[in-house]
Amino acid sequence: MARSFDPILVEVMKHELAAVTEEMAIAVSKTGRSAMVKIGDFAAAICDGQGRLIGPGYAAPFQLAIFMEVMDCVRAKWQDRLKPGDILLVNDPYAGMGHMPDVAIVAPIFWQGDILAYTIAYSHHTDIGGRFAGGFSSQCTETFEEGLRLPIVKLYAEGQRNEGLLDTILANVRTPEEWLGDAEAKIAGCWRGEQEIVRMLEKYGVETFTASCDYLMDYAERETRAAIRAIPDGVYEHHDFFEDDGFGTEGVELKLNVALRVSGDRLTADFSGTAPQARGAINLPLSMTKAMVYAAIKVIVQPDVLLNVGFTRPINILVPDGCLVNPSYPAAVGGRAPLSFSLFDLVFRALAKALPDRVPIAGEGGDILHFAGTKADGTPFAMLDGFFGGWGGRPMKDGIDGVTPMTFGSYGTTPAELLEREYPLVVEGFGYRADTGGAGKYRGSLSVFRQWRFLQPGKIMIRTNRLSRPSEGLSGGQPGGLSQNTWNAHAENSQLQRQTHLHMEVKAGDRLHHLVSGSGGHGDPWTREPERVFADVVDEKVTIAGARQHYGVVIDADPLRINWDETAALRQAGRQPVAAAD
Repeated sequence: MARSFDPILVEVMKHELAAVTEEMAIAVSKTGRSAMVKIGDFAAAICDGQGRLIGPGYAAPFQLAIFMEVMDCVRAKWQDRLKPGDILLVNDPYAGMGHMPDVAIVAPIFWQGDILAYTIAYSHHTDIGGRFAGGFSSQCTETFEEGLRLPIVKLYAEGQRNEGLLDTILANVRTPEEWLGDAEAKIAGCWRGEQEIVRMLEKYGVETFTASCDYLMDYAERETRAAIRAIPDGVYEHHDFFEDDGFGTEGVELKLNVALRVSGDRLTADFSGTAPQARGAINLPLSMTKAMVYAAIKVIVQPDVLLNVGFTRPINILVPDGCLVNPSYPAAVGGRAPLSFSLFDLVFRALAKALPDRVPIAGEGGDILHFAGTKADGTPFAMLDGFFGGWGGRPMKDGIDGVTPMTFGSYGTTPAELLEREYPLVVEGFGYRADTGGAGKYRGSLSVFRQWRFLQPGKIMIRTNRLSRPSEGLSGGQPGGLSQNTWNAHAENSQLQRQTHLHMEVKAGDRLHHLVSGSGGHGDPWTREPERVFADVVDEKVTIAGARQHYGVVIDADPLRINWDETAALRQAGRQPVAAAD
């Protein structure tokens, strides 16, 4: 920019803005009603007076990208018609949101008669009405089935709550008390953000505030362009298939295609050739498609660069209308999450062809159990239990077990104690499954299992990723283990149908065992140091048999130690099978 800036002041402002969003997050998490809010399935951020995302936010990369789309729609609809005390409400996937259970609160911040900033907070609600409890089944065929769609409406007008609108919403959701509690928590977060932004305006003045926001965006643009320039010019393509049409139809292969075109300091992600939109609700709205691209590109940019409007300027995204990743209204999109994970992985793998020494395997997880019904005392409940496998192998490090995929950021796994206190079920098991992480010089994350026993009858929905195609390794790494659902309703284990969203009715005493897919490994597993394989055996992440089979490392059981002579012989034999010791 033409103006000069005090770099120390800008850095201080950047961290003050981050502190404001953290204050917003604290307000939301401490006052939210649902377990999903308590574990962090929400986000908060600040935009400038033009609705441009500034960047430091309590949010994952994909959430920040969605906020940019939402704010463009907010500005387009309301322009200069907002007034002090107004609060907007939106969950419309055709107005920037990801799907209808995700509900955002947007509040303008006025200073001396002008809008100088906006606060925005969103969270996933455990119900939004519609045909299926939870509002995000893949088995809807139109958006009208998925729940109550809110197209950027005023919940508050000049400080007065729209009671008619609120009554309408609460009459259409299965858990009205919880829904209202989470909505009010987000409002509290936005009000907290307004208090702190006003203090910053009083402290620094309007000109310094706006100039610093401009600088943070321009800096993000410069650094993103520099990161793209480091990629050799060319076209980097990757193809894959999505395994479900939303109804579990056998033999489905819906083509996914991306071509990353790099020219100088600009990158274009072109999804031409991707399959047409599906009849089921697996389609990915355009805002989520953009979010997956931005989140993947963020991995190659310096960590101090904020994901804001400036970050997106060098990135162009081309998506055909009416395809899986840009469906036309009124296509259903509620069950879009498994496709979003596949798309994120797709972009990562295309990027890895350009930068094989820098780009990791994206990671696995985002599986969910939704349980809805009536408690023994007659009150309704809706529970969402989300959990994750972890990151795939990286070019220089192992993946990380049991954390959210890289695009998700701030989420956590719901504590069993919280679930058992709030809802009629028992978590009977939660842990890792050995030998499920993709073998490699750098191992991928292990599968995580969760087992529940239901104490009351109700309806469940299980969301599963990786139905039949595992997370493949890179640079010679091996694939991770597949996901799995095991039903133990009558003391006999049975494998459930492989489907992204599976609906069942449960009785008291029924059990479900779910296994999240493992992540692929990076690099030749037979070049992994035997000491590291041994450490995984000690930690029960790899079995003795798995160490021999996948890594060529022979470990004696008693006492537990590396058998260096047999390991050397096995590896020297060029991976020829060696009989196990008696």
